[in-house]
Amino acid sequence: MTAPLSWRRLSTTVIVEIMIDFLTHYYRKDKPPFQSMSYLADAEAEHVGKELLQENPKAFSRFRKFQTYWSRRKQTDQWVQSEFKKKGGIPIEPYPQYMVLGSSSYISSLGDDGGYVEIRIPLSEFDPKEVSFTYSDCMVSRYISEYERDKAYFNPDIHGKVFTLPEILDVVKVHGIPNGEWKTDSTKAFNFFVEAQVWSFRPLTKYVKKYSN
Repeated sequence: MTAPLSWRRLSTTVIVEIMIDFLTHYYRKDKPPFQSMSYLADAEAEHVGKELLQENPKAFSRFRKFQTYWSRRKQTDQWVQSEFKKKGGIPIEPYPQYMVLGSSSYISSLGDDGGYVEIRIPLSEFDPKEVSFTYSDCMVSRYISEYERDKAYFNPDIHGKVFTLPEILDVVKVHGIPNGEWKTDSTKAFNFFVEAQVWSFRPLTKYVKKYSN
C-alpha cells in the first residue's frame, strides 16, 4: 500500500517543465458537457447507451453489449475510488467526471462526424486531492491488468494502477502522452490517452454554465 502523499498544488514550474498544464473534456456539441451515465438508474443508462450507439457506432461500440459494459463500469468506478483513497485522495462526488491529461488524438478521431467539441481547463484550477489518473481508459487499464497479463501490451508499470497527480506527471516523463503509437506499436495497442477522473464538480461548474446550450 502506497503511503498517503503530502498534498499540495503543483507549482507552475513543475507543470510547464513537462509541457502539460491542462485537462481536456470531449463532448457532443449539441449536449451539455460533463454528463455521466454513472448517476443513472440501470434501465435509463441502457436507454441512453442505445441512443449513443445509434448516434455514433464508432465512438460508442462499447455499448453493443451493454450489460457487460455496465457491470464493468460500476466495478471500475468503485476500484478507482478505493485505490485513490488509499493514496490520500478525497473524492467529493460518488462518481467521477472523465477528462484526459493534455489532449487525445484518439478521442478526437472518434468525432470525425464533426459533432464533438472540447473544453480545456488549466491544471492549476484543480485540487490534486480530487483528481485521480489512469494510463489509458480506467476500464481498459484494469481489464488488461486482470485478464491480459500475458499479452505484449501489458505493462505492469502503468496498467491496473490508479495514480495521483504528482505520480502521473512522473509516469508521463517516462512513457509520454499517447499520440497514435497504438496504430503501429503492438506493445502500446491500448494506450489511447491518460485519463483523469475528476471527483469534484467545483472546478467544473463555471464551464458547465458557459458551454451548456
